[in-house]
Amino acid sequence: MDHTSREAAYFAKRLKELNEGKPKLLLEAIIKENVFFLKVMAEHAKFIGHLLDPSERKLVDQARDFSHDFDQLLFQAMDLDSMRPQSETTPILNQFLDRNRVSVVSLRNFKKSAKELIKDCKIKSNIHPLLADHVFREAERFLQIIDMFEASLKK
Repeated sequence: MDHTSREAAYFAKRLKELNEGKPKLLLEAIIKENVFFLKVMAEHAKFIGHLLDPSERKLVDQARDFSHDFDQLLFQAMDLDSMRPQSETTPILNQFLDRNRVSVVSLRNFKKSAKELIKDCKIKSNIHPLLADHVFREAERFLQIIDMFEASLKK
């Protein structure tokens, strides 16, 4: 419930900011948005691992590994957030985004494979196909946000 309510609050806040024409400051937004989405990705990995049948050992292990990786990325992002404004330099933020991109691409690919396997009834799980599609699309959205931030830093 907490996960879903945070996503709804995030969406409502973004709509309000856009409607009021109040864009976030870029450097602060990069860190804050990554903190939000890294937490979401870590939680996705955790609940995917819990909703898979235990006999799907390889997938459960992969989900557990992703959970650990995204927890570590989240802790790093929270550290950067606590070090602002000193952490708000282009080289640091570029490295931060690059590292996150690599992990999100891997997780997105895992989610895409799982989504297809679930849709085709090729794995045992309690994951509804619509939920599998939802978590895949959130990873895609996070990658779009990383692209947007990287393009903004190049300007």
